[in-house]
Amino acid sequence: MCNDDPPAISVVMPVYNASAYLADAVESILAQTFTDWELVAVDDGSSDNSVEILNGFQSRDSRIKVMPLPHSGIAGTRNAGILAAQGEYFAALDNDDIMCPQRLEVQVKFMREHPDFVAVGAAGLLVDADGDPIAERYFPCSSDEVESELLNGRNPLMQSGMMFRREAVLRVGGYQDDRNFAEDYDLFLRLTEVGRIGNLDEVLMRQRQHISRASASHYEDQNRVVMLALRDAYQRRGLPQPLPAIEGSWHPTTERDYHIRCASDAWDAGNIQTVRKHAGALLRDRKFSPRAWELYSRTLMGRTLYTGFSRVKALFRPLKRLSEAQKS
Repeated sequence: MCNDDPPAISVVMPVYNASAYLADAVESILAQTFTDWELVAVDDGSSDNSVEILNGFQSRDSRIKVMPLPHSGIAGTRNAGILAAQGEYFAALDNDDIMCPQRLEVQVKFMREHPDFVAVGAAGLLVDADGDPIAERYFPCSSDEVESELLNGRNPLMQSGMMFRREAVLRVGGYQDDRNFAEDYDLFLRLTEVGRIGNLDEVLMRQRQHISRASASHYEDQNRVVMLALRDAYQRRGLPQPLPAIEGSWHPTTERDYHIRCASDAWDAGNIQTVRKHAGALLRDRKFSPRAWELYSRTLMGRTLYTGFSRVKALFRPLKRLSEAQKS
């Protein structure tokens, strides 16, 4: 690439008070095996030192462009980055997530080989606030499956792991300012009307889970916007009403619920050290918590012994319910 040539990929990253995790996100871009990229980091009026962190990276690498803006919300911030981007493709990255080194290389290869696709996502590894593994998340891969899930009120795409054709996103109007907190879902629905969207069956992202994520603190707003986006999509397509009931995902909003969620999901995925860490945090907060001891005991027994123990407990549940009914 000549210095005056536009990059193949623009990584668009909205930033807001992200100093705790921002350096990890930027370092993961610098570590990409595909090097023909630019980073457009749009700061949404942060009150911490996020801009200073970004400026430090910009001074090291001319591919990094920093755009400090007044606070406007996530949709407007994403749109500002897309409009400033020069690449044929743009890759989304949230300011607290991490790209696997091969992500851009794998996704741009797919997009170049599949011109009918307007966007492609990937599987991801959920990690906790410290970056320790919780569980891998895989999604439907085919465009038909993805579109079906979207039209049934479910989002099978990880926003922070998406690569888009920039032209297609601009053609459908980008992110909508009145759809904050589910702006990605709304965009995905509109994009499926002009092309195909799928997922790669490969973990290309590490998505950080913490209670300050927007999806955790704006749970009700997110569900409301999902219904608005779904209503509009049905009207545009002339689909019959009523709308399907949405299955809102639960996001922990307290430290206790956060540790329970991390420990439970990590147990299901077999990440025992992560279970032990979060169960231990629960015990330090409430040393006599039955839930905390139950989670911690799993790490001591192991999966096989705990499974057997759970089956024995299940045998006695009918007797317990019968005894309680007799007492009442």
